[in-house]
Amino acid sequence: MKALLATCALAISFGTGSTATAQSYPPNGSNIPAVTLNGSPAIQQPAPNSANQQSAWNTELAGHSDLQGRSAYQPIIINENGREIAYVGHHTGKMPNPLTGVVEGNGTSIVDVTDPAKPRYLAHIPGPAEGGDEAGGAQMVRVCGGSVLPHGVKGKWYLLRTLGSTAHEIYDVTDKARPARLTTIVDALTGTHKSWWECDTGIAYLVANNSAEGWKGNHLKIYDLSDPAKPVYIRDFGLLGQQPGATSFLGVQAGIPIHGPISAGVAKNRVYAAYGTGANGVVQILDRKKLLTAFTNALKPTAEEMLAPQVGTIVMSPDQGAHTAMPMYGVPIPGFQGHSVLKTRDLLVVASEQGRGEHCKPGPGANRPAPHFGFLLDITNEPTPWPLATFHVPENPGDFCGRGGRFGAHAGTESFYPPYYGKLAIFSWFNAGTRVFDIRNPFAVQEVAYFIPAPNKNTMAFCADGVSHPDGDPKITPACTKVIQTNNVEVDDRGLIYSADRAGTGLHIIRLTGRAARVAAK
Repeated sequence: MKALLATCALAISFGTGSTATAQSYPPNGSNIPAVTLNGSPAIQQPAPNSANQQSAWNTELAGHSDLQGRSAYQPIIINENGREIAYVGHHTGKMPNPLTGVVEGNGTSIVDVTDPAKPRYLAHIPGPAEGGDEAGGAQMVRVCGGSVLPHGVKGKWYLLRTLGSTAHEIYDVTDKARPARLTTIVDALTGTHKSWWECDTGIAYLVANNSAEGWKGNHLKIYDLSDPAKPVYIRDFGLLGQQPGATSFLGVQAGIPIHGPISAGVAKNRVYAAYGTGANGVVQILDRKKLLTAFTNALKPTAEEMLAPQVGTIVMSPDQGAHTAMPMYGVPIPGFQGHSVLKTRDLLVVASEQGRGEHCKPGPGANRPAPHFGFLLDITNEPTPWPLATFHVPENPGDFCGRGGRFGAHAGTESFYPPYYGKLAIFSWFNAGTRVFDIRNPFAVQEVAYFIPAPNKNTMAFCADGVSHPDGDPKITPACTKVIQTNNVEVDDRGLIYSADRAGTGLHIIRLTGRAARVAAK
């Protein structure tokens, strides 16, 4: 018996392998316990199929458009008097257009998705022959109706798009088969990207840069497009440290470029700006009215004018960036309805973009940089945004790093349509497809669905660095692989999800099923 007690005592004293005594830890000493890896929480998601097969969990494929095999970036879906139209912005490159028989720069696709099972490709607006890194491409699209725009022509529809990296322009797309360029808003640019257009006011927040003007990287050029044919310049704006002559900055370094803004409009009086994309991220909450009025120096604002609209900010870890920042207001919190506080919260869904396959750098002992995530912030108290949850997709099961291309977060949806608003957060996750998370309890988010398309005849080859090599250049090692790269995702007012593929696999239209559908239905 004495021997058994002695054995137990030794196990208690030395079972952890620690040589420190209990008295050496705070408050008696400064020896902080070391934490060892002893596993991870159980994986909740079912294992996907192999990389060459479609995988669906609580989702089903409702339809597909090949988008003429073009590398796709931004889809938006507009209900035009009962007719559902998808507008898709494309990356650089060129492909044949079967409608014209001409090889055209990737530009913009217009697709009728009223019947999701039978999408009809209506028109392709070519991209520019020249345009720096985005020659041929027109990544970003926004659409407004003339019946909503304060000075638009009733019954008309207008498309705002980038033109490579050199300009922003507007098309009249009332006749879907015959889009007509209406005007160029601003040109001679050295950068463009993810803009926002308020249809009810006409205010457009254009992501742009003209390096000759002295700004550091992409920032906002704000225009009044209430009359799309007559653009009116308002001002330039960005993160403190971007403006010409800056002597101070916000964030971990000077000149962090914007990726894109989202405006909540006049009633909320807020604009959410996401800076850094995939590193050195900053999320900025702006007073919309002050952004549009509290300045006298439109092109070269002072530091005071740069800070005047700022309501709140959060500086992210340097290894994460802010690609998308989408607000969700008044989310009721389960179990807290009897409390005087925390009954509802205002939330912000933020995505950090995984870079060029960095997370999947091959080779034994490779020093792989940080994976990228989505984040859920509490912005109820705007001056002090606070992280509540992280959205994460595990590398396994699925061997996503072994599939080629990029594996990691890219973007979240940006539409305020019900039924998903405030209930589900939907992300693109490159080679892990479209991922859907239940956020009804923001203190305990759960993934509830995914959809991973299968490669097809149009899918381009991507190498481990995430760069596309359509011909699968054999000189590049490791070998390039045909792999889907879900780029951006969006929803329509019917509750369908649209997944655009960077690798040319097309536009997949997804319907939620099972548990995920039940979340949206409540």
